[in-house]
This record gives sequence, structure tokens and C-alpha cells, in this order.
Amino acid sequence: MATHVTKTTVKGGYIARSEKTGHFVEVRTSSGAKKATVKTMVTVKGASEKRKSALKRLADR
Repeated sequence: MATHVTKTTVKGGYIARSEKTGHFVEVRTSSGAKKATVKTMVTVKGASEKRKSALKRLADR
């Protein structure tokens, strides 16, 4: 059974998420492809939170 993923392009590579669960599956950079680990998930979630807070600050001006 094949796993369906959605790839999101980011600076220097892409992030692949499972279509079924939304969890990170793979991260590809210029140095190669890696399976997502807990550390990777935390890093990506932190970057997402930074972007969300920055957008909120811009909206509150």
C-alpha cells in the first residue's frame, strides 16, 4: 500500500506530509533526503509559530 504525501516547497528543499494524518514524513535539503524525526518536527513547528506570531503583529498595526 502506497503512502500519499503532500510536498511543500521551502527555501532549500521541501517538506513532505502524510495526506492522511498531516504528520511530517520527510525533509529534503541540498544535502539529501531525511526521514522526519521528533527534532525535525519541533523545528518546523517552531518556525511555523514564529511566522504566525509575526503575521499577528502585522495585523495588529
